[in-house]
Amino acid sequence: MDRVRISMVCMNSRLGDIAGNSSTILKYARLAKETGSDIVCFPEMSLTGYSMPRSLDYALSPDSPEVKRIVEASRDLNLCIIFGFAEVGGHIAQAVAENGELLGIYRKTHLGQNEKNYASPGDSLPVFRTSKATIGIQLCLESHFPEISGTYATKGADIIFMPHASGLNPERRRLTWNKVLPARSYDNTVFVATCNQVGDNGIGTVFTGGAAILDVRGDIIAEDYSGECILTADLDGKLQHELRTDGNRNMRSLYFLNRRRPDIYFR
Repeated sequence: MDRVRISMVCMNSRLGDIAGNSSTILKYARLAKETGSDIVCFPEMSLTGYSMPRSLDYALSPDSPEVKRIVEASRDLNLCIIFGFAEVGGHIAQAVAENGELLGIYRKTHLGQNEKNYASPGDSLPVFRTSKATIGIQLCLESHFPEISGTYATKGADIIFMPHASGLNPERRRLTWNKVLPARSYDNTVFVATCNQVGDNGIGTVFTGGAAILDVRGDIIAEDYSGECILTADLDGKLQHELRTDGNRNMRSLYFLNRRRPDIYFR
């Protein structure tokens, strides 16, 4: 990865208001393009709204007109768009679209306490090769699983996107992310970027927003906890490339992944 500009969007998604949520997604996608972004990412279930199990009442298929509308916008805007929805079959899905094509769908593999009673877990951890970067996706609760981040890193991910639908109060949200996200980034030499739904989902569940972007050393490049927002930052892959190709020259240039010993883990 060379240089890439990404935007993370905190938006209000109303449960079942797919037309309205789609218009909001496209509005922010246009704003991201105007700022020169290459990739824009939206929260978990941003298109259908989040409320389990009711989100599944509005499940969409990847070839539904509502999903295709956003996929086609990725071509019109020349922009990679990452967005979430409840998928037919019971999956919590996050789609990656670029150049008018659906590059693929990540289906949440580690479900929350309530989600596991209704949703179906995915069973793979794919990386997606966009024109600017190789990316992985971890959804909300999954940010707490280092094995997911490590898997993506060993598959060559440059950036891990972590869209959320979380109602933690803003201060607790920040404190939690400040513990978890730097570790995922630093240990795996990857950029990490997160965003959250914000506001009332239309049936009384309130999400609290928050967006952050971290570099490969776990340092915060940009953050915003003000509410609905679009957070943009430039990522320079130079240090990441140097560490991956010529790391461990000394204790100041450590690259951890090539020292792993998976043969002795979880025995």
